[in-house]
Amino acid sequence: MQDRQLYEQILGIPSPWFVERVELKLEEGEVHVHLGHHEQAVWRCAECDRECSLYDHAPSRSWRHLDTCQYRTLVHAATPRTECPKHGVHAVRLPWAEPHSRFTLLFERLAIDWLLAASQTAVAGGLGLSWDEVHGIMQRAVARGLKRREAEAIPRIGVDEKAFCKGHRYATLVTDLDQSRVLYVAEDRKQASLGLEGTGDAALELQIRGVSPQAL
Repeated sequence: MQDRQLYEQILGIPSPWFVERVELKLEEGEVHVHLGHHEQAVWRCAECDRECSLYDHAPSRSWRHLDTCQYRTLVHAATPRTECPKHGVHAVRLPWAEPHSRFTLLFERLAIDWLLAASQTAVAGGLGLSWDEVHGIMQRAVARGLKRREAEAIPRIGVDEKAFCKGHRYATLVTDLDQSRVLYVAEDRKQASLGLEGTGDAALELQIRGVSPQAL
């Protein structure tokens, strides 16, 4: 099996994408995987999923992928941009990474697995990342989880406060006591943090996140 075919399979790159070439840089300890796409590819608007014509390509960029043995692995590609009659020019969705991320989804999954067992600082040191990069990976994972969450009956919730930083700053946490998961985090430790007075925006936010009115 040739190196291009090997990386197409281990990266899981779907058509119309394919691996153009693979570069091994021994002195730098890196593997560079360059991706291309077929000319007659069909592209869709990232906003409405409508089939659109190709407008142009954004400048080539790179994403860090899982290491190949001891070699840091980077994926390179020029992202196509479509021209949608309704939404204008937008970059297409990429199957290997989220918008604005510098890491592949598989690499972010590895970082999240590490975060389940260690602090952000420890994960950053172990993976050779900055603290901000690890925090960004965590924020995107939380956003994906919230997007997948569906409304459900939660019979018992817990409400607690947690101090952070200096200067008596607090956050209010709402948790699912039966499944040991955090449902909602709000600033401060007042009744308003739960929407128990005023507009009730926080209570609405809790319901959006799957907490039933009965549990509230």
